[in-house]
Amino acid sequence: MSRCTGACHCGEIGYALTSKITNIVNCHCNFCRTMNGSAFSTYAALPYRSLKILKGRKKLGVYQRDEGKKYFCSLCGTPLFNVNRKYPGACMIYFGTLDNPQNIMPKFNVWCESKLGWVDEIASICSIDTGVKKSQAGGVVQAGCPKER
Repeated sequence: MSRCTGACHCGEIGYALTSKITNIVNCHCNFCRTMNGSAFSTYAALPYRSLKILKGRKKLGVYQRDEGKKYFCSLCGTPLFNVNRKYPGACMIYFGTLDNPQNIMPKFNVWCESKLGWVDEIASICSIDTGVKKSQAGGVVQAGCPKER
């Protein structure tokens, strides 16, 4: 992969990675789950020195705990990267902020001892190509999926 770039949702912060992305992981630890509000987090892990903030450095917000720091856009709230004291010299780039992540995929899962039980079954749940539609009565209609019995 050549030079990789990414940005926050609003586009005010942009970055480039000077190292080739080789390690993409799904992290299932409680720290990542609670910091990101998700069942797990997907990261590109690489040397911190390879992360170059191209624009918006003054808009970077930081949330710090003993375990590490989460850097995010102070305007739109997008998490951009983490540093963790368990992995000195490394940073974890949030996969969703990469400009073109289509052709790269995670290589492994980490901290599986705290993985949510249903994650292994995620491929078997109903998948809808677009968002769900709101019914006229205000409920959500899951078009295209069989009704639960």
